Amino acid sequence: MLALVLLMLPISDSIPLTRSRLQLWGRLRARHHRAPDADRDRAYAQLRLYLPPTGRVGLVQAAPTGTTAREREYFFLQYALAPRLLVPGADQEFVVVCPASAAASRLDLSAFAAVGRFGDDFALYRRIRG
Repeated sequence: MLALVLLMLPISDSIPLTRSRLQLWGRLRARHHRAPDADRDRAYAQLRLYLPPTGRVGLVQAAPTGTTAREREYFFLQYALAPRLLVPGADQEFVVVCPASAAASRLDLSAFAAVGRFGDDFALYRRIRG
């Protein structure tokens, strides 16, 4: 019985945090707000339809290295495309380019075919030759 009581102590510490998260969720739901970044995640998830279920996917980004925007973009894409692995550069069969307009300057378009353009945010290319 004592062991059961000792195991229940950590649960009591999580109750205030859980209560505050439920209150926040209730306020967002009452105001008809979606979760932050849900639209971005939904857009990135569209890529899964065109990619193999596993493997590596190249990523070419125009945002400067070390910036928050670049890291945020990378992590959201990696999360949406898991279990695939995002690899910086254009050495893979499939390559995601962010933003889509950067493809002309950062990708050899004679070696890639456009698979899909998802607004101005990003585009997917597939290698067609060496």
